[in-house]
Amino acid sequence: MQRISRRTFLGGGLTAAAVTVTGAPLLTACGSSGADTSAANLAVTLPTYKRYAGVAPDLPATDRVLAGFLRYPAHPVRAISEKPGDGKPISFLTNIPGAIPPAAGRNPFWQAVNERLGSPLTISMASNDDYPKKFATQVAGGDLPDLVNIPPTTVELPALLKAKCHDLTRYLSGDAVAKYPFLANIPTEYWKGCVFNGGIYGVPVPRGMSRTSLPLYRVDLLAAKGIKRPAPASFAEFLDLCKEVNDPKRHRWAWTKPPTDYVRQMLGIANNWAQHGGKFTSKYEQEANLEALEATRRMVAAGVVNPDAFSADASARKQWFNGGVAVFDLDSFVAWNQYYATNTAGDAFAVDMLDVPGYSGGQGKPWMGAALNNITAFAKSAKHSVETMLAVANWMAAPFGTEEYLFRKYGLAGRHYTLEGTDPVPTKTGVVETGIGLQYVCDADMALYWAGKPDVAKRQHAIQQTIAPRLLFDDSYGLYSETMSRKYAQLSAVLLDVENQIVQGRRPVSSWKDAVKSFLSQGGEQMRTELAKAHADAARR
Repeated sequence: MQRISRRTFLGGGLTAAAVTVTGAPLLTACGSSGADTSAANLAVTLPTYKRYAGVAPDLPATDRVLAGFLRYPAHPVRAISEKPGDGKPISFLTNIPGAIPPAAGRNPFWQAVNERLGSPLTISMASNDDYPKKFATQVAGGDLPDLVNIPPTTVELPALLKAKCHDLTRYLSGDAVAKYPFLANIPTEYWKGCVFNGGIYGVPVPRGMSRTSLPLYRVDLLAAKGIKRPAPASFAEFLDLCKEVNDPKRHRWAWTKPPTDYVRQMLGIANNWAQHGGKFTSKYEQEANLEALEATRRMVAAGVVNPDAFSADASARKQWFNGGVAVFDLDSFVAWNQYYATNTAGDAFAVDMLDVPGYSGGQGKPWMGAALNNITAFAKSAKHSVETMLAVANWMAAPFGTEEYLFRKYGLAGRHYTLEGTDPVPTKTGVVETGIGLQYVCDADMALYWAGKPDVAKRQHAIQQTIAPRLLFDDSYGLYSETMSRKYAQLSAVLLDVENQIVQGRRPVSSWKDAVKSFLSQGGEQMRTELAKAHADAARR
């Protein structure tokens, strides 16, 4: 079974004293000891994986590489015959990566979704940048919707789930999931991130390899400088490349933001937590961080990073990349496709991805992406049966090649997409109206595909094959640490602030050591101990 990395918020249990999101208190709860919770989580029987065999990919998947498709099947299978809804409105709280779409009354796609579900879907949404605050505010007010997109910034999540959300274990554990065949089509490993309090408390939105992040670059902008498919063999060559494409006089910089984590991958620094002989080491405490920070500081000093990078949000940085204000952006395969969807540069626009070299030569160690984008929990206050909400999630998880996927991702033929051969090519109206966040209720594994551009899937598949043998995984995945649940987000935010000050030249690189000592003394050491205990418990099972 595939090993997958994901954010550390996904390993929990009910042990916390409070739940917070970006500092806002949400809930108070008490519970059993961390050891008891860890044992209870490990005892959960995860859903039995049964792969959907209805569509054969052009580019085969492995346990790490995603399946690729060069065209959409000419005759998509209508895989779900009955409407999953119960006729009553279903509310959903979520983030969305693009612009806020037209409301349901002015959005034919949304109206068609409601018709297909058999229940009106009421969606409260916010941008990626604003969502954590919106989530915290709504939860603090005690007003949970039926379906809740749980963001990765949630701290001490187990207590919130225990108090407010359904335990789905008896509906999904083991072979019970077979009632929902497209939830069963989600590999078992992804479900580890839904286990809290000794039960399954949500459905996953899987990502894994699709969220592996390396430098995306504008092929068309490099080609204009005579550069084709760059492959720097070291950090020195990489910095030279950045200087070559940098052009501040034309309001164009090499980078949207400092690529510190990319340099860390060049140096083989751990993907969050590394485990050797039962002992856990944080990526922050590895000595090579000093070299990574110094190298990134040199990049900022050389002027190859947009000077507004430290004050801009993620949406602004994406606009820089799409608009040609930046040539490189450290992002994922998901973002690769999103950039094509929001392209404003015309037919010449093209994106590719750099591999990661070793810092002084050889090959670097890319980090496997976060296993989950989010989980979706079902509120106890919902006036729907758990079976109805699971049926809706199952519909949302219908995979590539099905008619449901075609509709969910592309909308209505003629309005939201046009066919080129068998490929649905989104219209401008389609990009705007279909962006209502359905993919964050539940989703299938990403398929490598872009309508009308088979070379995109071929290139993505080739990059994944190249990096797959060298991937570093987060060894804390699936292990519960009470201290990590309570403190990791806050402590890592402090380290990020120190990192930003160092690379801007406002603090010396040597100050990193003291910052890491504080991280370890204020919770990192305890996290290490708890992860080691959970790892030992898992090894005995």
